[in-house]
Amino acid sequence: MTPRGIAEHSIPPGFAAPAPAPCRWLISLDYDGTLRAENGAPIPPAFFEQMEAWRPFGVRWGINTGRALDYLLQDILPCSPVLPDFICTCERYVYMADESGVLQPAERHNRECRQINLKLRENLVPRLHAALQQIRHSHPALRWELAAADPLSIEAADSDTMDTLMPLLWPLACPGSTIQRAGRYLRFSDARFTKGTALDYVIRRWQVPQEHLFIMGDGHNDLDAFRMFPHAFCAVPANAHPEILDWMQRNKAGHISPGTGVLQALRFWFRSRVCVQ
Repeated sequence: MTPRGIAEHSIPPGFAAPAPAPCRWLISLDYDGTLRAENGAPIPPAFFEQMEAWRPFGVRWGINTGRALDYLLQDILPCSPVLPDFICTCERYVYMADESGVLQPAERHNRECRQINLKLRENLVPRLHAALQQIRHSHPALRWELAAADPLSIEAADSDTMDTLMPLLWPLACPGSTIQRAGRYLRFSDARFTKGTALDYVIRRWQVPQEHLFIMGDGHNDLDAFRMFPHAFCAVPANAHPEILDWMQRNKAGHISPGTGVLQALRFWFRSRVCVQ
């Protein structure tokens, strides 16, 4: 039975796999639409088998997602034999496995993220919600709602609706804030904390050079990580948002997987980077 009510900043239940070698290579995966298929199918067993086979090479892996910790664990615990080696949630909070495989929150980093974003919420919410009421009045056909647990998050009916909302929402971001978007979901947040900065915390702690980093994602919030690590191996699935595919093609920044899963791209990376070392 999946635990409920797991608070952000607590220790996730379960363990990462044993690490027979120091971390030399790091895999960072978006969750929804990347590691987890859009149709809601669980992570395939073949993925965990591949991660286990690569562990002696010093390969570790993690999930870098916009989901909150509770929402993520409800999904992965029933189908995952092990936890990831690291988790980044809400595009900012960090959890990393210790020597016993327990994922420990990065307390100082997470506390700073929380305090700064609470301050942003205090300053932005009154103006933001007034502007959102105007958008609802002037565009009644658009179907969207404020997230129940976060007054800075919006859930649209679908990705196309969010495409229409984006030009209306960008002017609402105050100086120092940004918009983190993943498909039909969106969050206003402090611009100093992104998927890129969360992942940077992990690689600095484990002393992994960005040339040994694999990053894969399908959404706009993954661009922060792609841009921050120009020497990493970056990949997107074939069904990524068209704007993300266009960015990859224009910048010649990475690998577009011909399939929708992660294994094809991971195996290409392993052959082209890990095996040649």
